[in-house]
Amino acid sequence: MLNNYHYFITLAEELNISRAAEKLFISHQCLSKYLRNLEREYQVTLFDRIPVPKLTLAGEVLLAMYRKIQFMEGNLASQFDDIRNSRRGAIRLGTTEGRYRILIPELLSRYQELYPEVELDVRYATSAELAEGIRRNDLDIVILNRSFVDPREFEIQTMLKEKLYLVVSDAMIAKYFPDQYPACVERFAKEGVDLAEFQELPFILNTPLFKSRMLIDSYARSRGLTLKCVRELTQLDMHFQLTAHDYAACFCWTMFIPTVKRMNIADPEHHLNIFAIPDGDFSNRFVCAFQKGKILPKYGTDLIELIREQCQEYAASEP
Repeated sequence: MLNNYHYFITLAEELNISRAAEKLFISHQCLSKYLRNLEREYQVTLFDRIPVPKLTLAGEVLLAMYRKIQFMEGNLASQFDDIRNSRRGAIRLGTTEGRYRILIPELLSRYQELYPEVELDVRYATSAELAEGIRRNDLDIVILNRSFVDPREFEIQTMLKEKLYLVVSDAMIAKYFPDQYPACVERFAKEGVDLAEFQELPFILNTPLFKSRMLIDSYARSRGLTLKCVRELTQLDMHFQLTAHDYAACFCWTMFIPTVKRMNIADPEHHLNIFAIPDGDFSNRFVCAFQKGKILPKYGTDLIELIREQCQEYAASEP
C-alpha cells in the first residue's frame, strides 16, 4: 500500500496517532483506519503499544522502505524540475546555530535574487540532528563541520578550510602580560600564540560536543595544560561580545573573523585581537553534505555553488 505512505512515516516519527493526525491535517479516526488497513494488508503488527509505543521489527523494515520510496520520489521531482527548466520549487537547508547567524542572512538575500520563486527553507540544529534530518529526508542539504558526517552515507563537498584563532582584548593582554605589553601584541600577531602562556586567563568555551571545544580539550590534555573555562555558551556572538567587555578570552573559526573585525570598527575602544595558534591541529573543513544518490535540481546545485562562493570570501578575511 503505497498510497499515502507519508502517513506511516509521520506515525513512526511521532509514535502517537493524535499528534501524527494533527501534523498530517487529518482526523484521528482516518489515521487509525489507515494503520489497521496497512497491518491487515501486510499481515504484520507494525507497532507495539505496551509498555510504550514503538515500532516492531516489521515496522522498522517498512519505515526504511518507505523512506527509500520518499527519497526516490524526491529524485524524480528534481529531474522533472530540470526537464521543465523550472525556477519554482523548494529546498530545505540546515546548519548549526552559530553558522546560521553568520552565513544565512547574506545567503538568503543572494539566493532570492537568483531564484525569487524558489522557497529556501533554512533551519538550524545540532550537527547530530542535521545528519539525522538528512537520513529522514527532512532536509535536502546540510552545511556543517566535516567530522560530523560519514562519507559512507553522504556526498560531501568542502566549502571552506578553516583554522581556529584565539580572540582576546587589548585590556586583557595588558592585565595578564603587564611586563610584556604592548610589545607582546606584535609578537603574538607575527608568530602566533602558545596557549601555555594563556593558562591564567579566563576563557569562554563552546560546549564539549562542538568541534572547536573537542580540539581545544584534546590539545590541552596532550600538553598537560589547563585552560580556565569560566562559562560555556553555544551562542558564538555572545563569546565575542563578552570578550569585548574584557570578561574572558575566546576562540573563533575563520568564518567568524569578519564579525570580530566589524566589532572592532564599530567600537575601537574595545579592540579584539585575533591570533593564530600555530602549534597543534586546529583545522576544520566546513562542508556541504547530502544523502548519497540524491539528485538535486539545478536550483539546488546553484545553492551549493553560492555557499561555496560566500565561504571563499570568509577565507580571504584571515589575518
